[in-house]
Amino acid sequence: MSKYEYNTSKPDKLLTGYGTVRGAELKAIYSDINENTPLSQINARFGRPTNEGLETDHIDNCLRFLRSIDMIECSGQNAFSPLNRNIFPDFEVSFEPRLLYHTRKQTGRQSHLAAVHEVAIQELSSEEGHYGVRRVSVDDLKIKVDRATDYNLKWREEKIEMWANLLAPLGAISYSTNHDEVLLSPSRGLLHELLSHHQAHRENGESILSVLEWIDENFFPVFSRTGGQPAVHVGVADVLESLVEDDVLRLTGMSDRNEVVELPRSIDDSQTPADYTLQTASDRPSYWYPLDRSERRYLA
Repeated sequence: MSKYEYNTSKPDKLLTGYGTVRGAELKAIYSDINENTPLSQINARFGRPTNEGLETDHIDNCLRFLRSIDMIECSGQNAFSPLNRNIFPDFEVSFEPRLLYHTRKQTGRQSHLAAVHEVAIQELSSEEGHYGVRRVSVDDLKIKVDRATDYNLKWREEKIEMWANLLAPLGAISYSTNHDEVLLSPSRGLLHELLSHHQAHRENGESILSVLEWIDENFFPVFSRTGGQPAVHVGVADVLESLVEDDVLRLTGMSDRNEVVELPRSIDDSQTPADYTLQTASDRPSYWYPLDRSERRYLA
């Protein structure tokens, strides 16, 4: 893995303050930026026509957010270039896990965005045994985050909603705006991609503990308990079970191995698997990223 480069001139605004930023716009704008891409080109492509000319406030917010998480940099007068694009030199990750990686790399107060997910996975676990809860309301999560973190900021529902609106299109969670409820399960597409990259390119590529530790450290939290034998959060375990049922994933338990994880229930006849084998997923909607599903429906 290449050394991560932090943007030397990034906005000071808190990440949860970008309440109007959405994944689809971030992905479209980021995908259009190459070396020294002029702002005029970005505005011309993504600006919203009005009687007074192009409306570009949404573009400005997206560019500021991408700069804040070190995905792009100002490379000249009103020009932008990618930053950290080759952070995984052995393989190319999709936009969705890339953005998750960048949010988890933020330090200081800006780590508060990733901290919401950590609280949802771990701080809520004590109320439901050691494996966490599948669903949590925005209000309950706000209360828990306020109690569990110390960023010298006032947590409001708007900040939790910003986090949910950002992560749901990436496939890290699901979010029901009608019920203000967050489902703490990643999409099959996101989990499958990361399992696949680890199996092919990482050391101990077949180890389920190794891959889940890699995902937990770099992309999104997966463990409801990390002390001793790590316990997999029930929402993540649900997706692992779905992959097994689809004959895409196989988990293997080994009695002579200590490098195992603990599941909420037995999957593939093991509650403490050691190794995994992954097959190519079929090209069907259940394995598409949420943003890809929207795009494919549009093209159809």
